[in-house]
Amino acid sequence: MDCAASEMMANWQELFKDRRDELVRVLGINLDWRMHECSDGQRKKVRIMIKLLRPFQLCVIDEFAADLDIFSRKRFFDFLTRECEERGAAVVYCTHIFDQADDWATHVAFMQLDRVLSPVHRLATYEPYRSILARDGTDRAMCPMYTLVLEELERQYREQSMLFVEDNRCLADVIMYRQGMELGDDRFEAEAAGDQTGWVSGRLTRQLNAEEQQLKREERAEKRIALEKAATTAASVQ
Repeated sequence: MDCAASEMMANWQELFKDRRDELVRVLGINLDWRMHECSDGQRKKVRIMIKLLRPFQLCVIDEFAADLDIFSRKRFFDFLTRECEERGAAVVYCTHIFDQADDWATHVAFMQLDRVLSPVHRLATYEPYRSILARDGTDRAMCPMYTLVLEELERQYREQSMLFVEDNRCLADVIMYRQGMELGDDRFEAEAAGDQTGWVSGRLTRQLNAEEQQLKREERAEKRIALEKAATTAASVQ
């Protein structure tokens, strides 16, 4: 998509100009960036800016900052913290990347796909998290949130099976198998998403990808039928 960052949702940018300028400063965006020349991280910054132009009361984010460099991630989370403290907003952040999460998260809950695995815990009073913070020496956790999630994940899987051994080999096998099954369910969308060169997929892109996949399926079916007919004919001749 050959357009400048300033041209993306231009009416929103004009309507919330002060907020746009703050997000530009926080994320380190150049409004003259040409979107087709941007890196994945730069595109992600512009996407975040567009999504957050309108003030929110509740913001649900799923791995929104995965492509940001560590400095931009910190400034982004600092911005979200100010939104919560100054405007009374709330942010629900779904992630498997836990660096910096200890600095800004106030509550934690564990989920798997569409299932909630735990209540919402307040970190300041959540005993498993407090005990991790209290560890020292060789047991000290450099990223307490990571340790908390890893140990909770192990506990959840251990409670559901008697197959685990102490080295966690079975635990890793079960987890990776489950993740492999999840990818298999949407493999066509995953392949299409990895082949994009534009800014972000929209409904038209998804529709065209779906139509292309359907055409490929029909072509494969026709080839299979033709091969079966040829094999049947050859068998009859013999």
